[in-house]
Amino acid sequence: MRSQKTIRKKATLSGIGVHTGNTVELVIHPAEINTGIRFVRSDLPDKPEVKADINNVVGFTRGTTIAENGAKVHTVEHILAAINAFGITNAILQLNSNEPPVDDGSSLTFVQVLQEAGIEEQDAVIDVFQPQEPIYVRDNDIILVVLPYDGFRISYTVSFTHPSLKAQYLSLDITRDSFISEIAPSRTFCFYREVEALMDQGLIKGGSLDNAVVIGDNAIFSKEKLRFHNEFVRHKILDLIGDTYLLGVPLSAHIIAVKSGHATNLKLTKALYDAYTKEKKQCELSSQ
Repeated sequence: MRSQKTIRKKATLSGIGVHTGNTVELVIHPAEINTGIRFVRSDLPDKPEVKADINNVVGFTRGTTIAENGAKVHTVEHILAAINAFGITNAILQLNSNEPPVDDGSSLTFVQVLQEAGIEEQDAVIDVFQPQEPIYVRDNDIILVVLPYDGFRISYTVSFTHPSLKAQYLSLDITRDSFISEIAPSRTFCFYREVEALMDQGLIKGGSLDNAVVIGDNAIFSKEKLRFHNEFVRHKILDLIGDTYLLGVPLSAHIIAVKSGHATNLKLTKALYDAYTKEKKQCELSSQ
């Protein structure tokens, strides 16, 4: 177990949603103990809440969408990754639209506003799930394995069917400091050949070179040079950090991932949730 945490003061940022293209203001508020991470749609009648919970996932096409109480929030993984890395367990994320601002496609802005808001330790504890047995998810050549580990580590391999991109690999202990310096700056990306199909699906309405890296057959298009030589695997790790925080509690484990995306990240998070729930029930029964 570890102490619950929230932010000291509210933080505000605004921008557009990468997929919806909607203009949005996000206000992050401190929250009481045992609140969890909750999105509030202030633009809707009665301001419905959507808890950041794996059981509320309703979509995972190029981003993670959650829904509850008749409200949806799209692309939650970038803000959840920063919240996870900062150890925040209680916060209210108030939105006046249906998607957090994408900013430059990374988590840097979220990091900056959380640093400005400050982190406050609360007088209550929260479970930390530390699996004692391996947990495994596979979908053809996509593999995710969770191993017992004292800490939180991700080892990720991504491989592209692309003429000039080699496979990328990174293994890193995820702490607040390592997230800030090594993971948060990495930007979202897509292949140029995917752009038309994504637009046909009603996605990337707010996408541009201001908030994404586009990989062409013979060149990489970006408003600036790549921030890391392996920026793409780093962003995949960022997404995984955000998706797994839908577990609802901090995770102490080593995740080994090969070619995973949101769909399999969320399958893994559901497997973790089931294992955590089972362990918690067993502990409750044994204490009776």
